[in-house]
Amino acid sequence: MNFVLIFTFLVLISSSNSAWLDRRSESYECINVASDIFKPLEPLSPTDSPVTRCYNLELVLKDLAPDGFTRPVWTANGQYPGPILQANYGDRMIVNVFNKFGDPATIHWHGMFQKNTNYYDGPEGITQCAIPNNVTFTYNFTIEQDGTYWYHSHHLGQMIDGLKGPLIVYNPKDPYLGKYDFEYVMTLSDWYHTPTSILLQTFNSDSYRGFAPVPDSGEISGLGQYDCKAAPKNSTCNSNNKIATYVVKKGKKYRFRIINTSALVHYIISIDNHPLTIIEVDGTLVKPVTLNTIPINVAQRYSVIFDANQEIDNYQIRAHITNCVPIDNKTINFDSAINYDVTGILKYDGAKDKPPTSNPYHLNTSEECSDVNPNFLKPYFEQKVPQNVISTFKALVNFGTAVSGRGIALINNSSFVPSDNYPTLQKIVDGIKPDELSINDNPFTYECDSGNCENAAVEIFIINNTTDSHPFHVHGHDFFVLYNGKNNSDIKSPQESEFNFKDPVIRDVVTVLPNSTTVIRYSANNPGVWLFHCHIQWHLSLGMGAQLIESPSIFKNTTIPSDVTALCEKNRG
Repeated sequence: MNFVLIFTFLVLISSSNSAWLDRRSESYECINVASDIFKPLEPLSPTDSPVTRCYNLELVLKDLAPDGFTRPVWTANGQYPGPILQANYGDRMIVNVFNKFGDPATIHWHGMFQKNTNYYDGPEGITQCAIPNNVTFTYNFTIEQDGTYWYHSHHLGQMIDGLKGPLIVYNPKDPYLGKYDFEYVMTLSDWYHTPTSILLQTFNSDSYRGFAPVPDSGEISGLGQYDCKAAPKNSTCNSNNKIATYVVKKGKKYRFRIINTSALVHYIISIDNHPLTIIEVDGTLVKPVTLNTIPINVAQRYSVIFDANQEIDNYQIRAHITNCVPIDNKTINFDSAINYDVTGILKYDGAKDKPPTSNPYHLNTSEECSDVNPNFLKPYFEQKVPQNVISTFKALVNFGTAVSGRGIALINNSSFVPSDNYPTLQKIVDGIKPDELSINDNPFTYECDSGNCENAAVEIFIINNTTDSHPFHVHGHDFFVLYNGKNNSDIKSPQESEFNFKDPVIRDVVTVLPNSTTVIRYSANNPGVWLFHCHIQWHLSLGMGAQLIESPSIFKNTTIPSDVTALCEKNRG
């Protein structure tokens, strides 16, 4: 779609924002964004005051072969992964989404707080209805944070089929600026050859008795190597697919922004001969900690710095897959030809074109299905844990069986089923009280003392009563990880004496280990309806989610933009 949109506007921002953010009156251009993930990322130049970044995303099906096997891919602007979107702290982001998929779509801006714009968060049935085919919808929100984020579909399994991409937000006051010379973005993902519309029909059927479908391959930045000998007859498959290759210059330092965009799998990432210094976790800067290998679960992000100080040569990038759920012969694709050791190349400028011969670091099995030890990760800037806890929830996570025989996931014995054509946000604004919501809405409701929301906090005990590990995500917030129970530890409630109140890690996705309890706490300063869920897409499809109904007495007076409500009218029509 070759066109440019020009707008002139005055953005009105709530009085709670700083005067600096209020100074935004300008013309802006909407661009049909494209990017090359294997080229160094050019940071945006600082501006005297916030500006508007406007991007056009056309959602189109395109036959691609990310791992050598050709299949239809749900793309943004024909790219997989989707193009890199960029902004500076304080900028307004406008994204015009043109849906040409042939089926509905939404986009969630993972990690964005969406203060005062809950209706642009993206999850279907929670804050909006899906964007119908051949309909254009505009997301419009202000970014008051910085770091490494991403965007992805929140409609059924569409994310698994390709609709996802990086979102990078810069801050000219980042203390690590000047500590590196160049930066790259790297995504990790699993990949399936069968579209999820087909997989979900089997996976969610009453007769299915297996576990989460096994991927066909793993990828680094959208490239993998599938064993084409395992491909079905009459399929198109290239055994010599490209290998993800990042070029560096000897003597320079690099920041890599690493994002796990998988549907299912956990990774352990490393680069031979190059220790990695973590400086950012899920959008929060941390004090530098250097590791040889880094575990990264679904939806998590790490920024790392390394020194390209080795001999000019090629070095293996290693992304070891850990499947953290069971597999049996009833599981879809249980006999997958997946290679659990995905590789790429760190190529020094001037090195010969030959395969790397470098040796791997020792793989620590204790990192499998886990996070980086939270005791290693200390916030760069001191942030005090809020002490005014206005509500505490216990979220008991389980698997179960519906009356029909279908496997389901449960939080507090209830399986989450969103109301796709009547989002919860709209219900509250329409006057429906939270206690009138369906049990399958899984609502957790709390109110802050009016006018004192900044000092209020909510605490959630995530009690994992399963043998799987679960990466749990909270929309609209990041959180302090006060306690992260060990694998197969006692799932009874830990005592406050065991909590880390001094310097807990802050993130927006935390891994809850099998048969253990994790405790998180966050500021209740963002009224709205926020999804709380396991980020394994197959578990979410089974109902492993809940809704945090935050201060409904405040947001019930929200005026939802007409283009948001119109989506529901189009879907009902």
